[in-house]
Amino acid sequence: MKKFKWKKEYNAYLILFFLLLFVHYPIISRNLLTADVLLNNAFYNGYAWEISLGRFGLMIIGILKGYMSYPVVDTVISFLLILMITYCLIRLFGIKEKIPKAFVFLLMALSPIVSSTLLFHYCSIGYFIAFLCGILSVLIYYEAKNKYIKYIAPIVFIVISLSMYQAYLSLIVTVFMLYQIKLLLNQKMNYKQSGIYLLLLIGGVLSYFICMKLSQFVFHIDMASYSNANHIGISTLLQIPSKFIESYRLFFEMYFGNTITKNTYLWNPILYTWIGVIFLVSLGIQLWNSKMNWKEKVLVCVLVLLIPVFLNSVIFVIADAKLQLLMSASYLVFLVYLVSFSYPKKVPIVVFILFGILLRNYFIQDQATYLTLDHTYQAYKTVIGQAIQNNYDKKFITVGEIHNNDTSITNYNYGYISDDGIFWDEYHLRKLGFERFCSQAFGVSLSYGDESVDLYARGLPSTDVIYEFEDTIIINLSSVGGETVEENS
Repeated sequence: MKKFKWKKEYNAYLILFFLLLFVHYPIISRNLLTADVLLNNAFYNGYAWEISLGRFGLMIIGILKGYMSYPVVDTVISFLLILMITYCLIRLFGIKEKIPKAFVFLLMALSPIVSSTLLFHYCSIGYFIAFLCGILSVLIYYEAKNKYIKYIAPIVFIVISLSMYQAYLSLIVTVFMLYQIKLLLNQKMNYKQSGIYLLLLIGGVLSYFICMKLSQFVFHIDMASYSNANHIGISTLLQIPSKFIESYRLFFEMYFGNTITKNTYLWNPILYTWIGVIFLVSLGIQLWNSKMNWKEKVLVCVLVLLIPVFLNSVIFVIADAKLQLLMSASYLVFLVYLVSFSYPKKVPIVVFILFGILLRNYFIQDQATYLTLDHTYQAYKTVIGQAIQNNYDKKFITVGEIHNNDTSITNYNYGYISDDGIFWDEYHLRKLGFERFCSQAFGVSLSYGDESVDLYARGLPSTDVIYEFEDTIIINLSSVGGETVEENS
């Protein structure tokens, strides 16, 4: 295996670390709460839920952390893992020139996929370990000289990756298939070697499935029905034809829609279109001038056409899996591949200009997301602070959710999680979230009341923010927007 040239490269990775710290500093300096983070802040031991989802690896991480979850510690460790991931991607795709390397560094620092993963700091270490292990399963296989490491390590890495987050199956498949395209174009393809890795991948998935079942048996936990995770397996194979169509729809939505991430407000679809066109034209030119036989050229074309399927391959094994940024690491790898692609002379200048604008947009989306979350937290804190003032002996309930009305911010954020309230809709989780919020934000222990005391059923104006009824303080969150709140009790 190639050695890491420490003296030559550590400066670049040190710069990446400080770039990550600069871009994502709000995560460790502000209260950027989501419903999940609020419920799992500081101390998290809810791993029975993770095991029921098949993510038993997260429990191991939790044990190693002593079940503690602090944004600073989790985020800094995640930064170090991102550095390792970046190094592995650069090594796998053979990126040697400084400018493509720099753009890979910037992608890893600015991508909303990285940002959204960092926001879930209580499990971000596990997710980035899954990311790293997914890449290592391919990298070690192709670089290891020892046959035991070559054939055993990939299976182990696949099991570790999937035990943290099954969605990273898409990452593993994407990394492997993009590497096959690279090998074909460089006329270094070894079909036997590729076939063996596919067998190892199947073996890794089966080994994960066995370990998952054993973990649930040992802890007496049933598989959760969340996202139909309890239907992982053969039953989903019957849906393969429809999943092919769905994978292309998701590919389109990721780059041209606004449901997975907000694209249109910063004109991202135009950038993606030009990058895609330049890539396809460059690929066509490379195939035309290549000495590859026609069968290999056809194979390259087929693999390129199947890229959306590789990017979304997890939907073929998990029924009703809904793509969101947290499970989109494969899409980030695809952009890294596009940066590393061998374009004709002078074309890279145009590609890097397009990527430069895209990275600028990513930075804006990250910061707008952090601002939105911070404004939402401040609005919650203000109105709830007014409600509990001198009323510690009362019970409290909340109605509705706070919606930030600053369209310039909400349009520019990447959408995922940022526009949601920080309390779940389900009563018991809403009650737990409210009580934990008051404990963390104000240091007071309050009781959450019976939500049958309904604000709207009693004919109150929808503009009322705080209303007292008998022994209950009703907080109408849906009447709140922006950073300041006026009391209308």
